[in-house]
Amino acid sequence: MPKRSPVLAIANSKGGVGKSTLATNLAAEAATEGLQVLLVDTDPQASSTVFAATRGEDRPAFRVVQMTKAILHRELPQLSEPYDLVIVDTGARDTSTFRSAIAAASLVLVPVTPSAYDIWASEDVFTVIDELAVTRDDLEVRVVLNQVIPRTRIAREALEALGELTEEQNAQILETRVHSRVAWKMASSDGLSVSEWEPRGAAADELRALWRELRALLDLP
Repeated sequence: MPKRSPVLAIANSKGGVGKSTLATNLAAEAATEGLQVLLVDTDPQASSTVFAATRGEDRPAFRVVQMTKAILHRELPQLSEPYDLVIVDTGARDTSTFRSAIAAASLVLVPVTPSAYDIWASEDVFTVIDELAVTRDDLEVRVVLNQVIPRTRIAREALEALGELTEEQNAQILETRVHSRVAWKMASSDGLSVSEWEPRGAAADELRALWRELRALLDLP
């Protein structure tokens, strides 16, 4: 039986936390390192699909497929065979497709933005993960603080609140913090990762740091 490719699901039932931005940037970063990457777009807004369509042919390529029905956990093992890594971009609601994406994952990355409301709203995704953990006791969960405004009180308070939430949910917060920078939006509009758009920029450094953490967790070659 062929070895199953690791599946990274980027999931939060709260919208506006940067799931598609992280999914596309991580796919591009992995492809840049020579990995064969499949990006599965389960979000009806299809932001990842649009990103890939905008991306120039001269850039490291990754495949994007749209799948908005709750069949991912059944079809992904066969679909993923030619790839080193599968990244799943989820939608912003607790749907059967959302749950199917989490059920298919090796590692779930939960982006959370630094506000009390968004942290409270993010509790819903952990409820889903807890329910699925009955049949998936090997499911790894990590949280990344995203769209952080540097050196602000709200960022410090959010990190404290997030620490309390993840402790209750038996999840871990990644060391990398992703800050609110114009590079993320500018690069995406050109179909580029931030490390392609501005290789020596602060956003590029954050993307590489995030990818290093995730790559180690996914046990990639």
